[in-house]
Amino acid sequence: MCIRDRVSTQSTWGFWIMKQDTKPQPNPSALKKNLLNILIGGSAGTIGLSCLYPIETVKTVIQVRSEAKESTSVLKALSDIRKASGISGLYKGLPAALCRQFLFASIRLGLFFSFADYMKNKENKLSLGIVESTAGSLAAAAVGITAVMPFDVIYVRFQAESMLPVAQRRGYTSLLNAFSTIIKKEGAGTLWRGLIPGMGRAMALNFGMLVPYDKCKALLSPYFGWTRTNYLISAAIAGFGASFCCLPFDNAKVKLQKMKAGADGKMPYKGLFDCFAKCAKNEGVVRLWAGFPVFYSLIAPHSMLCLLISDALRVVLGVSSKQSNNN
Repeated sequence: MCIRDRVSTQSTWGFWIMKQDTKPQPNPSALKKNLLNILIGGSAGTIGLSCLYPIETVKTVIQVRSEAKESTSVLKALSDIRKASGISGLYKGLPAALCRQFLFASIRLGLFFSFADYMKNKENKLSLGIVESTAGSLAAAAVGITAVMPFDVIYVRFQAESMLPVAQRRGYTSLLNAFSTIIKKEGAGTLWRGLIPGMGRAMALNFGMLVPYDKCKALLSPYFGWTRTNYLISAAIAGFGASFCCLPFDNAKVKLQKMKAGADGKMPYKGLFDCFAKCAKNEGVVRLWAGFPVFYSLIAPHSMLCLLISDALRVVLGVSSKQSNNN
């Protein structure tokens, strides 16, 4: 039984409604499937971020405060944002974040969906093996983060701006202004600062989201069937794994992207592992997961939205193969 029948006979999803007598969608060409996968991934990621961006801003502020050995309280972070920029401060850097998210999700999810569909059809399998799904998720994440890192650098700087002393603020007025100012003053290479920890974060996120999701759905199906409960629990498990694995990389990435040279002209961190070591020494190992409750409240719902919206759109648009619908 394909997912279209499962949805119509076993569960009523709030995200989409399909009647049992719905005519099958025509099978798109391989090129159209790949393009639709890219569009679906970008759309799902952007919708998820739009709903949760204020939490992303609070998470970044907490990480900045942790580096300064200040309180990492959510309420304190919200208070600081309100005092510095008002409620609108929760949405600072949103244009850069949306551009980054659409491109990133298009690549990391779109490439993975296309790879998974190809392998399932080629080998006539219901689901990918652990090695295949791991390789596909990691490769898609690496390509995606390399492409969008400039947007990542800019939106992190926008978010951290309100926490800097006035004299140290960069004063970017827009996304284009930030691009031009960084290139003129710091060189184009700065736009890829933090690429290694960013890549680690992206790979951990993709692995934690995509590899457990289908496996959990299959493992839980004897208990819950192919129902909304199954999908939600599977997505939540994937969100927890992604959050735990990628938060240390996210923490390091934020510190590397926002760092400025000290009075001696030296940067505070030489790279990813130096950042990890200094954070562990100066803040404590546990602080590598500073802001985990906030981070989980961002990543888990975002993962769930991305996965569920992607599933819905792939079914509605006729992209899902029979094999992928039978995991």
